[in-house]
Amino acid sequence: MWFSRPAVAAALISASVAACGFRPLHAPGGGAPEVLAGIEIAHIPDRLGQIVRNRLLDRLTPRGPSAAPAYKLTVSLHVSREALAITREVAATRFNVSLEADYVLSSTATGEAVSRGRARSVTAYNVVASDYANVVAERDAERRAAGEIADELKTRVAAFLARNAR
Repeated sequence: MWFSRPAVAAALISASVAACGFRPLHAPGGGAPEVLAGIEIAHIPDRLGQIVRNRLLDRLTPRGPSAAPAYKLTVSLHVSREALAITREVAATRFNVSLEADYVLSSTATGEAVSRGRARSVTAYNVVASDYANVVAERDAERRAAGEIADELKTRVAAFLARNAR
């Protein structure tokens, strides 16, 4: 035979994806970078908020803020820690750091919320004998969670705008 099963499978998958209207979010002409650049990111309090906001600025507006933003993104963060591994002496040897972000995307023209939601990230760190190492490990876990939250918020906002900004 002149065709193989993998070739037929690839052709069928390509046809089904094209038929469903699938369009990559960041494809040429998709408009995602231009629309995302028109989002103002409100101040987020505390050090973790600063990390999230800076990462969002890098992801959404890498060329600088828009002169006339169409949307405003407001984020509030909530951090919690949970001891996981407990020794017989009732000492925790591992912690989970949970970071939750409630976000509201609102139109700057009307002030009306157009999208809202919650994103969550959980990271972990081990507790060792050194107090300094524990502090550094905890901060690193918080930074990783903040980065994941920023990436998740960018994806959610981009997907919302791609669906609704037409």
